[in-house]
Amino acid sequence: MTVWCNGKFVERLSLDPAERGLMLGDGVFETIAVRDGHAIWLEQHLTRLQNSALELGLRNNVQEIRAAIMRLLGKSQSPSEVLRLTLTRGPTARGLAAEGERPNLIISLNPFDATKLPQPMRLATSTIRRNATSPASRLKTLSYIDAIAAAREVAMIADDALMLNADGNVACTTVANIFMLEGKKLITPAADQGILPGVTRGKLIAAEPELGLMVEQRRIRPNELESADAVFLTNSLRLCVPVSSIDGVACGNGSIDFIKEFLVSAQ
Repeated sequence: MTVWCNGKFVERLSLDPAERGLMLGDGVFETIAVRDGHAIWLEQHLTRLQNSALELGLRNNVQEIRAAIMRLLGKSQSPSEVLRLTLTRGPTARGLAAEGERPNLIISLNPFDATKLPQPMRLATSTIRRNATSPASRLKTLSYIDAIAAAREVAMIADDALMLNADGNVACTTVANIFMLEGKKLITPAADQGILPGVTRGKLIAAEPELGLMVEQRRIRPNELESADAVFLTNSLRLCVPVSSIDGVACGNGSIDFIKEFLVSAQ
């Protein structure tokens, strides 16, 4: 692992005991795929980081972040890696609304082998629901305990958890957006359904004409997934992975190869 923290390369991190990211999960992050030293869709990830930081009142300098990433990528040693950006409010006085004087920026680069991930994926529905009114559902914050708990809940019976929102509609999985294919329709939960608007998700939505599909962003009831031609997941590291079953019921096995091919070509 290669790590950059607040302007320099480090071998070990020393954190203030009052660091808000550690104590309260007060921060945001991005996970970016790196291929042969190139950060995939970097600008889209930086834009999302900036927008999240702005909404939460986290100070940042995107030029400094971009320069630090370039320094880190200069030490790339593997054909496939994952870049992790973490921005926290930094140490503060006690109090939930306290303002930080010194934000912490931590960037790490790790080897990553996507071939070791399960493909296709088995899902099991979690009892933990996504709160569509919470910033934590639509921003990539450090407050990941709901996803962690959901993943642990289904770990013995599935590869990932299907998470519904408080209304019982399909939201996402713990680490991915979810799509279903019905003929020439590509359907995914709308942004108000308690989802994180993924970068890969955005690429597919914007590619509606190129893919020859009509994209619908709407509420999805869980039983709709059963009759879909195919169900698949997207995120920045795995790109596009088919779902083979949900709660032990097989999903449609329609081909999504053309979607995979588009995402690879769009990198």
